[in-house]
Amino acid sequence: MRNIRGLLLPFLIILIISMGCSKKHPLPTPDSPSDNIVGASLMKIEDALKSSDLNFVNLVNKIRGSVGTNGSGSKVIWSKNNDYKLGLFVSANHVYGVKMWNSHHEEFIDLSAINNGIFLGSKLPAINGNIQLTGELVANFGLYHPSIPLEATNITILPRDDFYLGVIDNQRKLDNGLAIYPDKVQTVVPLQLYDPNKRTEALQVWTNPETDENVIAIGYPQDRTKYPNGAVSTGKVYSDTQAANIIQSLKSKNDVEGEIPYQPQVEFFAEVAAVAGMSGGGVFNRNGQLLGIMVRATQLNGQPILRVVRIKYIKQKLISFYTSLSITDQAKLRPFISGELK
Repeated sequence: MRNIRGLLLPFLIILIISMGCSKKHPLPTPDSPSDNIVGASLMKIEDALKSSDLNFVNLVNKIRGSVGTNGSGSKVIWSKNNDYKLGLFVSANHVYGVKMWNSHHEEFIDLSAINNGIFLGSKLPAINGNIQLTGELVANFGLYHPSIPLEATNITILPRDDFYLGVIDNQRKLDNGLAIYPDKVQTVVPLQLYDPNKRTEALQVWTNPETDENVIAIGYPQDRTKYPNGAVSTGKVYSDTQAANIIQSLKSKNDVEGEIPYQPQVEFFAEVAAVAGMSGGGVFNRNGQLLGIMVRATQLNGQPILRVVRIKYIKQKLISFYTSLSITDQAKLRPFISGELK
C-alpha cells in the first residue's frame, strides 16, 4: 500500500492512526476528532443486502468484494486487467500518509526489485462472499504516486494530488496485531477475490460520472463497532456548475472546503454521505463501473457534500507518467497496469 521500506512498528502504528475521511478534513487527526461525521444516511453492508430492492442488492454484491480496508481508511480495486491478473488498487495519499513516501516527486516502485509490501490493516471481503470481515490480511504493495507538494499534509493535500496506486496479490496472513511483512509480490497466481460478476475484469471497469446520475459509495468507517463490515451510501452527482456554486456557499460559511477550488477535470461532487475511514473507498455507477475515490467531505445546509477524485483523471496522470519513462522503466511498470494503458 505504500512504500513502507523498512519502517518499524511504531511508525506503522502512527500511520494506522492517521487515516480516514471526516467532516471538513480528509481524515481524523489528534486535533480533528474521528466522531466528526458527515450526514447520517449510511447503511451497514449487511443491512444493504437485506433490501427488498433486488437490483440494489445485486449491485452491492457486484462491487463490495473489490473494496477493502487500508489501515483505518479504505481502498478499491480498480482493475485486474493486467499481465498477472493481480489487483490494481487505488486509495488516497492522505490514507497512506503523505510523509511516508520516500520521495515527494512522482514515482513508481519497481516491485520486481523492491519489497514494500505490508499486511497490517489490509483486508478484503471473504473470497466466498461471506459478509463478515474476518481477521485475514491480504498483502498489498505501493506502486505509483503523483507529485506531492512539500508543504502538503494529510489534512491540506488537494484532491489533485490525493491518490496513489498499489497492487494486491494472493499472500494472506491472520492478523496477530503485529507488523507482518509479505514476501515480494507474487505474480504466478491471479488474485482471488469475491467478484461474482467479474467487475474487475470487464472491458470497461471505469467510466466518467454523469450529472444527476445515482451513484453508490462503499468504504470502511473507522467506527468498526457500528459498521463492522463496511458501509454503503447513495446519492446523486452534482453538475460542475452546482459544484462551483457549492464552493462559494461553503466559503461564505467559513467552511475550509470553500478554500479549495473545484477542479472539474480532477474531481466531482456528489450528494453522498461519508464518515471517517471511508477515504480511498470507491464510488460506482448503477452498472458497477468505478467512477472515483472518496477523499474529502463536508455538509452544506444539512446535505452531505462528497469530493471524489475521478478515475479518468487518475488514468490520465498514470499514462502521462508512463509515457515519460525510459523503455527499461516502462517494462518494469507495464505488467501491473497493462490493461489500463489502452
